[in-house]
Amino acid sequence: MKNFCMPSDFKNETIDEYDEINKKFSHSKIVETFGQLAPDTVFGSCRSPGSLPKVDRRKLEKYIRYCNDKGIEFNYVINATCMSNEELTKSGYQKIKDFFGMLEGIGVRWVTISLPSLMEIVKYTAPNLKIKASTVCQINSPYKAEFYEEHGIKRIVLDEDINREFSTLKCIRKVYTGDLEIIINSFCVNDCPYKMFHYNSFSHSHINKDECSYFSSRCRYLHIGAGNYMKLNWIRPEDIHYYHDIGISYFKMQGRTNVYSGDPAKAVTHYIEEHYDGDLISLLELFSSDKPLTLAGCEIDNSKLDGFFEKFVNDPCFCTKVCSECGYCKGFAEKSIDETVIAVLDIMHSIKGVVNPNNFFNLR
Repeated sequence: MKNFCMPSDFKNETIDEYDEINKKFSHSKIVETFGQLAPDTVFGSCRSPGSLPKVDRRKLEKYIRYCNDKGIEFNYVINATCMSNEELTKSGYQKIKDFFGMLEGIGVRWVTISLPSLMEIVKYTAPNLKIKASTVCQINSPYKAEFYEEHGIKRIVLDEDINREFSTLKCIRKVYTGDLEIIINSFCVNDCPYKMFHYNSFSHSHINKDECSYFSSRCRYLHIGAGNYMKLNWIRPEDIHYYHDIGISYFKMQGRTNVYSGDPAKAVTHYIEEHYDGDLISLLELFSSDKPLTLAGCEIDNSKLDGFFEKFVNDPCFCTKVCSECGYCKGFAEKSIDETVIAVLDIMHSIKGVVNPNNFFNLR
């Protein structure tokens, strides 16, 4: 069985669509929707609360009840990389205990966490909650997987940066007896040097507002260039069977910040059918009208990417990540992206530079 986990838009209509999808397909099922309170998040996560669907406790409680009635679990996300050491104080400990007690009371059964300290507190103060280790934990080796196994974590979301490292994925599967989950529509650049610092910034944004868009803008710059689109950590619908074949049974679609303007039911249906003819970027964006990933009107013809994944699957030594000596990703970019768009992206890539910080703060 392939199990899908979807970002919450907190609309009952979407849950109804998921319910119909679950009735239609026998080999796959939407088992989870995930999200959090916003903008009053209480505790931070790796998303800016101002960009999330607005939901208060009353709306959350009603939504969870509706999800449970349809046989779909709700997962509450608190995957901040830092809580300013609040969880290590007496008052912070009590605040956490009360908050997770509240979550248990309104029907939450799963929580996604990245901080090991918070995991331990939850495990002992709210034992009925099941913990999922976030992709933010950067679980990218058998050793790390064993660490979370020993700490009683029953499901881990693997680091997106190893999505195409099948030898590593197989080794993790050998040592970890719980459920493995991967993000299939990741926007992230592989081995992004900003990633952890960006996570830290998000983790504090519910208290210290992220008025400066430094990390988001730098992230966008790393995407510029047709070949760079091929190097993102996405997985096509046609290729998820490779992961299921090695024992990965949970597939997560990210998109808490654009799900409200998108069509998540349409997107997940293509992944369940394991086939999609159209623009891959639109699919990764959950068909959001905000188009957060699109640059210069770029579209990627998904049908032209047939065969792209096989090299990663069949040859564990194939990708050395020395892109200047390879050209494999660039070749597929040229096959699947309009040549005029490629030319525009190449120009954008050639002129991108370090942004003067004065511009962020409107300084003169």
